[in-house]
Amino acid sequence: MTLFLLSPDFAFGQKSDVYDELSSSFNYGKKSLEYTEASLGYIKKSHLQSSVEDVQLYARRAKNEIDYAKTQTGYAESDASDAEDEASDIGFDNTEDEADNAEGNFYSAKGKFDEAYTYLRRVEHADNKEDADYNLRRAKSSIEDGLRYLSYALEDLNDAVDELNNNN
Repeated sequence: MTLFLLSPDFAFGQKSDVYDELSSSFNYGKKSLEYTEASLGYIKKSHLQSSVEDVQLYARRAKNEIDYAKTQTGYAESDASDAEDEASDIGFDNTEDEADNAEGNFYSAKGKFDEAYTYLRRVEHADNKEDADYNLRRAKSSIEDGLRYLSYALEDLNDAVDELNNNN
């Protein structure tokens, strides 16, 4: 997935404060995306293992990556909220709405990543490969759901910048 935040055509002032928050949120979201993709890679490697111990090794790595993703998503959510507040302060309602949408989608993504983290922890404590595989599948599903929300949030941020640019 390739998304980018288009730079606005203004240099300073309150409008630029909104853009700075949107840009920061977007950067955290992109970082979360990288960690999420790494987590999915470890889950894929985990599925290829034959012993429970090896499955658990890769699941632990996947768990660490999704924890990083969850943290970055939380930062993105916070900055989207700040952008929403800044947009509200200057009366840019459409920008405020898009930032609010991004905040909500980041929140949902973070929840799904937290769910995945829990499933991956269960893999670490699984007694057999069947239990481990079951929890790996659940973790993967939660991560994929979280990725959808993350994608929506990044699109919302792009829309917020478009709306910001439309306010003259």
